[in-house]
Amino acid sequence: MGSHIGRSWVAPGHLEALCPCPLAPCGYVDRDNVDPECTQHPVNRFKTIRSGHAEADCPGHGAALTEAVGKTELAHRAVIKVAAGKVVDFLDMYDALDAYRAAVEHEAAERIREETRHAKTMGVLEPDKFRPCRDAADQIDPEMTE
Repeated sequence: MGSHIGRSWVAPGHLEALCPCPLAPCGYVDRDNVDPECTQHPVNRFKTIRSGHAEADCPGHGAALTEAVGKTELAHRAVIKVAAGKVVDFLDMYDALDAYRAAVEHEAAERIREETRHAKTMGVLEPDKFRPCRDAADQIDPEMTE
């Protein structure tokens, strides 16, 4: 039986988001589908696997949030690169900051959406109890509505 693994302390994490391994529906990496070029998940890399679950126990959601975390991390790195003086055009700084803001907003909306998915999976979601939360997520991140 397969398993889904993560190097990050908590899922979703930037280590899974930024590696070349395809994500399982939960946002972890399928142990049987690790990219051999990955520096994080192959057994021969001797990296600590910090989280995971059996494939049969997969909640089936979380990958969208992991991808959002990755976008935020890449946008953050771009801002640091510009701020460190590696790019001298101020328009690049504005573009980098706008991209970072959009990535953070998208990640925040995905965190809200993921919480409602998790509550539904756990059976604690009453009908429309989280509708205001989902509406807020859609207002924060209107391009990514369910």
